[in-house]
Amino acid sequence: MSLDDIDAALAGGTLRSPHVEMVRAGKDMALKEYTEAGEVGSKPVVGFADSTAILALLQKGATLLLRNTEQWHRPTAELVARLADEVGRRVEAFFFVTPPGGQGLAVHRDDADVLLLQVAGSKRWTVRSGPPDHHWQAGEVSGDAGPVLLNATVTKGQVLYIPRGYAHSAVGDQGLSAHLSLTVREIGGLHLTRAIPRLLCEGVRLPARPLEESGLLESASRLLEAARERLATLEPCDLVRYARVMQRDQKLNNTEPASVARFAEQLTE
Repeated sequence: MSLDDIDAALAGGTLRSPHVEMVRAGKDMALKEYTEAGEVGSKPVVGFADSTAILALLQKGATLLLRNTEQWHRPTAELVARLADEVGRRVEAFFFVTPPGGQGLAVHRDDADVLLLQVAGSKRWTVRSGPPDHHWQAGEVSGDAGPVLLNATVTKGQVLYIPRGYAHSAVGDQGLSAHLSLTVREIGGLHLTRAIPRLLCEGVRLPARPLEESGLLESASRLLEAARERLATLEPCDLVRYARVMQRDQKLNNTEPASVARFAEQLTE
């Protein structure tokens, strides 16, 4: 994604909240400061990006944040899909545009590993140590964020990796700074608890319609038999692997979307 892509997205008139957001010094700015109302058909809709207001706010030091760009920018979706396949994790993309001296987010910790791809200008990063124990929360860090591990200026074409939980912050350096943030997410206990019933019951086909008592008992018996057989051979690593696949595939966009034009061609073939 480039600054030209951002201009095109804003000029297109369809980009709206929550995909577009403006922040300053760690605080979300009010929607009314950078969005406007529009109409879809005759229905009024609020939250459309106001490119004039956004440019004015950038000039005043605010940061433009575009959330989940993989959901609406196809090249980013393809990049995210390839990376997710390589690392076997769910990946999301966020795009930041920051003026010189601007700081969008305060010192914070992310609950994902982050790859930062600088695509325009440069940005000064400060990375601090990870949390002292497992009792930590993602978000802004209050109090001591730990010793500084890295002070570096990242320029166009460079990539910075920040491990999950490591506190960090950034300030726009020379020129208008733009970077793509790729967050690589790991599963947790909640994903395991959601995965195990699906793993044990996957492929077992049962009638969806309401059944008489005998039919219900027969279906329950088949389901329990299949679950016991799979549970007997299931290893912890199998459950972790399955949960990661579930998490990854549930959120990835289809990089080969259905084509209306192709469908129309097929009708005449």
